[in-house]
Amino acid sequence: MVGTHLPASVLPGLLEMALRGRLDAATLFERAGVDLGAGDRYLTLDQLDRLLSTVFRDAGDPLFGLRAGRDHDYRRLDLLGRLMAAASTLEQALALLFRYKNLVVPYLAFQLERGEHHCTLTITGGDGLTFARHPAHDDLVLASLVAVGRSLLGGRMPVHRVLVRHPPPTQRDEYDAFFQCPLNFGAPSNAIEFSPALLGQTLPAANAHRRARLEAAAAGLLLDLSRAGGVAGRVLERLRGGLGQGGLTVERVAADLNMTARTLQRRLRDEGVQFARLRDQVRMEYACRRLREPCCDMGHLALYLGFSDTANFYHAFKRWKGCAPGEYRRRALARPRPGPPRP
Repeated sequence: MVGTHLPASVLPGLLEMALRGRLDAATLFERAGVDLGAGDRYLTLDQLDRLLSTVFRDAGDPLFGLRAGRDHDYRRLDLLGRLMAAASTLEQALALLFRYKNLVVPYLAFQLERGEHHCTLTITGGDGLTFARHPAHDDLVLASLVAVGRSLLGGRMPVHRVLVRHPPPTQRDEYDAFFQCPLNFGAPSNAIEFSPALLGQTLPAANAHRRARLEAAAAGLLLDLSRAGGVAGRVLERLRGGLGQGGLTVERVAADLNMTARTLQRRLRDEGVQFARLRDQVRMEYACRRLREPCCDMGHLALYLGFSDTANFYHAFKRWKGCAPGEYRRRALARPRPGPPRP
């Protein structure tokens, strides 16, 4: 995800988060290589990773993510939030979130499952980012989604249950007070369960003309962000599409992009990344996703990722995650499964 970009409009929110964590914002942004006065239009995902990893690590508050997320409303999402608020129903607002999520959280994936008695919004992604593996990130995402949903609906959004990836915290009172529903910690994925009736609720700020105008602006910004991804973004696309089709070599990717391997490596260096790092990112993301599934053949996975044998895959995975793939899989599968849905 190194080649992914976000609009610079996310910077004020990051600055506010740094101040909430009682961190020196100027030092924090300097450490991440972000010049607030430079007028840059984009922020790279690599910069975001360095910023939020530092914030989460240095905040010194185990409830930092929950406390930061519960204060959100749709206005904090800038253009995307205003677009969602102009939707006619919550279902349409969620569809807009899924379509334009890359304006705010390009590393996350959302899936909405509809049932007779409940809907489940599952949030995944971010395995290749340091900050996204921090418990504070789970809390921030879940609390933000519920807070934004409440603001879209005019203040009230009953939730049936919330599933949280990280283990149970030592302090639960603030979780219970904010979410006001049962919580399952140690779940396979972060998720929010709510009534299907909420999807059809009309939003107080619904406005079809405003929505059309804002959606045109969002589509244009999304196109700009795609172009800003540069060569690194194009390489990531080729690498993800090339999994399972033989060796992921720099020569092969360069040929796909109609350039020599030397030219490709030089252009990646100009963007501050290396081909090997991008390849590791793609392999790690896919490996982690497969290892969390009940059935996963290590030998087949190693070959699919382009390793010559299982031993090389084991060594690479241990370098990525600090443990062997078998141990990673055991930990993932040992997490308790959520109970039956509550009506």
